[in-house]
Formats: sequence, C-alpha cells, structure tokens
Amino acid sequence: MAQITLQIDGYDYSEYTEEISPTCNGLNADGSGRDVQTGEMFRTKITDKLKWEVKMLRLPESVHLRLAASLKKTYYNAILHDPDNGTLTERTYYTDTRPYGVQRFNKKTKQIYYEGMTFTMTER
Repeated sequence: MAQITLQIDGYDYSEYTEEISPTCNGLNADGSGRDVQTGEMFRTKITDKLKWEVKMLRLPESVHLRLAASLKKTYYNAILHDPDNGTLTERTYYTDTRPYGVQRFNKKTKQIYYEGMTFTMTER
C-alpha cells in the first residue's frame, strides 16, 4: 500500500501528513465567460493548476519550524503524488494563509508540539 507523499524544499513530511486533497483549477484567458443572450459558456483555456488542501498530524516543534519557514517563502518546490498521472511530480507552489494549529506542551518530555496544522498549496 502506498503512503501519502509530501516533500517540501527537499524535506520529507510524509510521515507527518494526515491527508491531502487535490483540486484541479482551470485557468481561462480574459474574455472567457457566458453569452448574456443564450447563457452558453465560451472559454479559452490557458492551463490547469493544482491546489492542495493539506492537514498535518502532530508536529514536533523542530519539524513545524522547518515546514513553517518553507511555507513562508514566496515560492517553494514540493513533490506530491500527481492525481492525473499517478506519478511523483515536482512543481512550484505558494501558500498564503498558514494556520499553525494548536501549540501544546508535553509535560513529560518538556517539548512543544503543534497539532492540527492545515494549509493550502497553490501551484504557481
């Protein structure tokens, strides 16, 4: 059984990834739209772009800090399992909003961790 693959900026976060949900967004040229008389859609499609909703498992602070630094960059490279062709594919993405989840402290280990981090990766 294959596992989820999520590599960002050369670091493998697969073991910390709970789920990822890909969406394919079509990018249309200016002037695409509906005919106001008939309601018929007309479009000039430029390309498709992938968008991923990512939900992480519990992250140790050191892992969270590394991931947060990558997501904060204007653009970063990521490798994911492509939903269109079934292969691992590297593309460039960006993330606008980064909900870090809940910051918790483990009294036994004296370590901080993050739980429930979610973010969206949009293809450049």
